[in-house]
Amino acid sequence: MKRREFLGGCIAATLMPRLAAADAVKGEYHAFSRVFEFFKDMYKAADFLRSCGYDGVEWTVRPKGFVDPATATLADLRRAKAAADAAGLKADNIVVGFLRGDDPGAERLVMNAAEAGFKSFRGNYFRYDRSKTHRANMDAFKSGFDSLVALASKSGMKCCYQNHSTYNKSVPLFGSLVWDLASILADYDPKLVGVQYDPMHVRAEGGPSWDHTLGAIARWIDIVCLKDFYFALDASGRDWKRVLVPAGQGIVDFGEVKRLMALEGVAPRFTIHYDYKFPTDEAGARRFATDDLRHYRSIFG
Repeated sequence: MKRREFLGGCIAATLMPRLAAADAVKGEYHAFSRVFEFFKDMYKAADFLRSCGYDGVEWTVRPKGFVDPATATLADLRRAKAAADAAGLKADNIVVGFLRGDDPGAERLVMNAAEAGFKSFRGNYFRYDRSKTHRANMDAFKSGFDSLVALASKSGMKCCYQNHSTYNKSVPLFGSLVWDLASILADYDPKLVGVQYDPMHVRAEGGPSWDHTLGAIARWIDIVCLKDFYFALDASGRDWKRVLVPAGQGIVDFGEVKRLMALEGVAPRFTIHYDYKFPTDEAGARRFATDDLRHYRSIFG
């Protein structure tokens, strides 16, 4: 082999994983099912989402969700999977209401979900205790993640955590800054622990420095949550509040999110969230669900 051919092959081999990851960003779009709970029936909701052009659905398995966790049997979770399958949708992740892996009912629910064919679960948010030191709080979060990882290991499902901005000062959420989450994740295998990376919450919490966070947790990003917002003055006129809006009407720089994902070799699937005032009638829901999907596809492919 000539030296030039050898060097060319080495360069191609080095670039291939990153190029493949960048191409893979062209997407698979799931819908977070919470706002579609007005359908009450999973088969109807799944058919609706497929007709809007979605590739998958993220079912809610929590109080008032599509599946009641208090009575979630294996048959219930198989029905959730079957409803998606019947519509030609993927259903890999469920959203649950428990916080720790050793919470009452958590193991039963997750083991049933695993047997039904689900691959990952996203739980609730850890909160800082303002009466405790930073170190004490971090130790508590580490204990919580240990319990989730133990459940993930036992079930074969991945446990996921969403970075969520602190929307209420009296409820300070762990992971808002992402750096705190990154320091905890360093101890865990990305095959067992994933992040649902949410650029909207990162932008709301991180301001102009939001873009430094994606790389810090790139290895663990499993899903990217898509939604948009802008800042407005609150009622006091002295502080900011977040205003959630349909896709493209806010300040989240999704083009930069795409660039950073390609740079870091992140190739997730996407889940679209609808945290603005979403219609609860089928015609209105179709309009917004379709428009949001169209907008994000125009950016990420």
